[in-house]
Order: sequence, then C-alpha cells, then structure tokens
Amino acid sequence: MNLIKVSELNDVDNLFIGCVREWVKAVFYAQNPMPVLKYLLSNHKIQKTMIPIDDLMRSIVLSRTKKLDFRVSNCCFLGESEKEILSALYNFQVKREETATKFIDKTVDKIYRNIAISCSKLICKDFTEVGLFFNNPTKSNIINYNFRDKKYI
Repeated sequence: MNLIKVSELNDVDNLFIGCVREWVKAVFYAQNPMPVLKYLLSNHKIQKTMIPIDDLMRSIVLSRTKKLDFRVSNCCFLGESEKEILSALYNFQVKREETATKFIDKTVDKIYRNIAISCSKLICKDFTEVGLFFNNPTKSNIINYNFRDKKYI
C-alpha cells in the first residue's frame, strides 16, 4: 500500500486513528487507555465504543501473525496495521464481510479472530448509528449512502 497522510483522512478515520494511537501509547506506558478513549469519543456521543476498541486492539496486540505497524500520535503517515484496520472497518460498514474478514485474518491470530470480528462489527454499528462513516484508505473515497432507505448505494 502507498503512504497515506493522516491529514488526507476524513474526520471519522482521523478520530479512529487517534483512538488507536492513544490506546497504543497508553499501553506502552502501562496506563489505562479507557479515559483517553472516552474523552476522544465523547464529542460524538459514542463513549460506549471504547470497550470494543479496547477489545479489538487487545486482540491485535496479543496476536503474533506479523509485525505490527502503529505510529506515534503526531506522525503524519498511517502505518500498515492502521490501514488494515481502517480497511476492515470500512468493509464491515458497507456490508462486505468477506473482504473485511480477510483484513482481520491478516492482522490477528485464529484464536482472536472471532473477538476481532465481533468488535469490528460493534464499532461499525455504533459509528453508523450516529452518522459516522469510514472511508477506504486504499482508494479515493466517495461514500454514497441513501439516508431515506438507510443503505449504501
């Protein structure tokens, strides 16, 4: 995948990457990541999503499938692991579960697969309920959503 600038992400992707990076930073310094996740998610009234984000990140970090690439909070570019997570969430949100599952399978061990999938679906559900939509980080994204029928076009 190509280098993607954080500044080119939409607000939703930027919010999620901020949560991921703050979670990694908190865990690295042996702190509880929940207060910072709650703060970041509170502006959109989705504080309950901090639990699935925490569980998803734990399942990724506990896996040993490959070397993880998470960046520090002030880095200008997305890491490969961050791109894969965003791609999985985007695909779950647009109901492409097979594609999303492939991204999850590349990121987590089989024993954490079901946890990662269910947490990803919960994150997407919570974000969709408040009108927040992920973009596919590997493509120029225009999301066509029919709000009247509540489905993607």
